[in-house]
Amino acid sequence: MRDVNQGSAPADGSSLQDAPFLAGDGEMARRMREFDWASCPVGPVDQWPQSLRTAVSICLSSRHPIEIWWGPQFARLYNDAYRPFLGAHKHPQFLGRPGWECWGEIWDVIGPMLEGVRATGKATWSEDFPLMMWRNGYLEETYFTFSYAPLWNEDGTVGGIFCACAETTPRLLSERRLRLLRDLGAQTATATVHEASAHVMKSLAGGVADVSFALLYELGPGDTGVRLAASTGFSAGAEQLGMGERNAWPFAEIVRTQRPVRVNLPDAQVPWPGGAWPEPSREAVVLPLFRSGESTLQGFLVMGVNPRRSLDDAYRDFFELAAGHVATTLSSARVFEERTRLLAREQAALAEAERQRSRLEILFQQAPAGICVLRGTDHVFEFANPRYIELVGDRDVVGKPLREALPELKEVIVPLLDRVYATGEPFFGNELQVPLRRTEQVQDYFFNFIYQPIYDPSGTIEGISVISFEVTEQVHARQRSERLTQELEATNQDLDQFAYVASHDLKAPLRGIASLSEWIEEGMADKMSDETRQQMGLLRGRVHRLEALINGILSYSRVSRTREKVETVDVGGLLVESRDLLAPHPEASIVIGAGMPTLQVERVPLQQVFLNLMSNALKHAGRVDARIEIACADADAFYDFTLKDNGPGIDPRFHERIWGIFQTLEARDKVEGTGIGLSVVKKIVETRGGRVAVESEPGAGATFHVYWPKRPRVHA
Repeated sequence: MRDVNQGSAPADGSSLQDAPFLAGDGEMARRMREFDWASCPVGPVDQWPQSLRTAVSICLSSRHPIEIWWGPQFARLYNDAYRPFLGAHKHPQFLGRPGWECWGEIWDVIGPMLEGVRATGKATWSEDFPLMMWRNGYLEETYFTFSYAPLWNEDGTVGGIFCACAETTPRLLSERRLRLLRDLGAQTATATVHEASAHVMKSLAGGVADVSFALLYELGPGDTGVRLAASTGFSAGAEQLGMGERNAWPFAEIVRTQRPVRVNLPDAQVPWPGGAWPEPSREAVVLPLFRSGESTLQGFLVMGVNPRRSLDDAYRDFFELAAGHVATTLSSARVFEERTRLLAREQAALAEAERQRSRLEILFQQAPAGICVLRGTDHVFEFANPRYIELVGDRDVVGKPLREALPELKEVIVPLLDRVYATGEPFFGNELQVPLRRTEQVQDYFFNFIYQPIYDPSGTIEGISVISFEVTEQVHARQRSERLTQELEATNQDLDQFAYVASHDLKAPLRGIASLSEWIEEGMADKMSDETRQQMGLLRGRVHRLEALINGILSYSRVSRTREKVETVDVGGLLVESRDLLAPHPEASIVIGAGMPTLQVERVPLQQVFLNLMSNALKHAGRVDARIEIACADADAFYDFTLKDNGPGIDPRFHERIWGIFQTLEARDKVEGTGIGLSVVKKIVETRGGRVAVESEPGAGATFHVYWPKRPRVHA
């Protein structure tokens, strides 16, 4: 059996033994093996320099996002971890293509950086670098931390550029929005409603990258009407030309449901503000403003969506949190204005503010990964989220050095942390075996993790941030799978040995019977009657039939358990060879059509399919001028090979029956056969990912279809 990590051979005809750097079971490893590199600037795999081969091997085996730019056109290669950066519109069509074809919208930024690395051989480092990408159907605001490092050719020139990168957009957006939420929450206890509204608009105006525009509406006494109280982002009076003038915002729906509503903005004579961006906003969110601690509406807040970001869950949570802060601010202002009788509401507003702050803490504490921060050379725990505490056995670690808090880790983990602290180079752990005491005994567990240095404003390392994921179950599952695979291989070998011995022991006496019958017939030739000779012939015929049956059963049993080497096969030549092996009667003909494909396939099983079908058609033709016409047609992911004969045909009632083992439609005394040939054909084709079919009517011949996959199936 092939190792599953070997996969299919590269598309240019070389084998994985020649290109082990393309091994792997990920999507990009498979795509790189199947890609026609000769058709792109990278060139055929067998001509790749060692530096490129090494870089690609590192890229495919890494779980960190990596992109390789190769050659003067910066042709692109990347791994599975990098795949999400391409969004919905840039994969996989740009694999192996020049960089500017994929990243045309940012090429004026990254192109000179790449040219600089190629010209000077000096690496670059960009942290939280802004890039406006077109990857999901719109120009998108994104941020990345990445490095461009030269890949040297053997002659000392820069052959390509290695890019390790990480998208930091979620973190930066979260930090930016958190600052805005803090500004909104920085209310004064002595502000009036008018002053509070002005404070809200001023704070939102400082966050135009996330709030393109804002409209604050107040609800009149008794819910009798809605009044525009304040706005930001519009030129003077322009807010009146928007939806509020021509088509009311969905206030009635919000009053009914008490939930935010997402609104697509219509085209307007004056474009909707885009905030920090030149293009207008395409949508807005209308949110209810509740009185603190109550379900009573006090107004509505309309906020424009950043035209360069999608309105995802995190963005919606931000808008809801912002609306909560605004609601709290306005409620507090009303409490201040109505202090003879509104003291209780003031307290409720403070409680609401506390609830909002608690919600923020919960959002940051609920990360699914184990996260902690270590400070100083002793690696003292400054912060650890609940998931991290759970991973280390629910121990109290905050404020303690790692050696004291988790003593069993000092031999394995502390040297890694010391190296990160000393060099400033992040460390990426992949399925690292770690001893941990979660119960009374120390046991081994497996983790994927990242150690990232933390710098102070002067650029000095002051700590290390840790993000960790436990993968113990996945590792144990893989190990169990590997053991089962080994046991299955041993079982298959035992079965093959048993089949060989059994077939030998069964066929030996059969051959003896056949030989003995010939000797008897030769020794008594002058004493045997014609009837006796006929009976002796029938005896030998049955012996040969039983021997053929044994061979057929062995062939059938091995179809799904044995695999041949995949090689390049000219099907037309294979059919000619098969026709010659059959040596049909001179009056019979086997016509092979033009346009037969060349396949990457196991040669022997494919030839066995054609031999069985041709032999079956000749055997059952019932005429000396038997004719078989073989053709091939395209059928999407398959080649449809057809073998059409001029035999007696098959009743549709038996179309399914003929594929079963030991099934024949004629008496074995009339047509010699074991009833195994077509069942072997079906099993070979289906275990290779294809299927078989037959079209026939009595007296009209039969057409057998073999739908063979264009790409070989990868087997473990």
